[in-house]
Amino acid sequence: MGETANIGDLELAKSCARGDDKARKELYTRYAGSLYGLCIRYVGDRELARDLMHDSIIKVFDTIGKYRPTGTLKSWVCRVTVNHVIDYLRKSRRFETERLDDRQEKIPDPAPEQLRIVPKEELLKMVNALPETKRIIFNLFCIEGYSHKDIAAMLGIKEKTSSSLLFKAREQLAQNVKEYIRRNG
Repeated sequence: MGETANIGDLELAKSCARGDDKARKELYTRYAGSLYGLCIRYVGDRELARDLMHDSIIKVFDTIGKYRPTGTLKSWVCRVTVNHVIDYLRKSRRFETERLDDRQEKIPDPAPEQLRIVPKEELLKMVNALPETKRIIFNLFCIEGYSHKDIAAMLGIKEKTSSSLLFKAREQLAQNVKEYIRRNG
């Protein structure tokens, strides 16, 4: 694999688009782990995440000719994967909506020094334990950097619903962090 391991994003993408199996293997080796982690953040189920990751890789191979080097190949591959996962969730009707109050009180975020007390693994467990729709919106907004407008379009919901669910997700996470600190000092 030596010759493909050192090639840049654009050349790797071009080689994959030409059907070069060594390049495809290299792309898979570079990004499969990250894509699996990305999928598991959205679906919370290891087997389903693995299936979605593999389906996303196939989608990447099918569309890699559209890659343009305005960003990294990794960011493009991740975006293809996120879009695939959201499409899957939308088609499987796994989104639950809930009635929300128009009024939102400001819940203070935990202080940075409090967050340092909580191990990263525990924070990830807390995010994964969020109800699915809240977890998805939290991931899209806080980790992937999508706007509420983009999230609303992706999920077929209103911007206000996205904003409200993010608020509720953050509120729940803040409570979980405080509870963890109370229990573990």
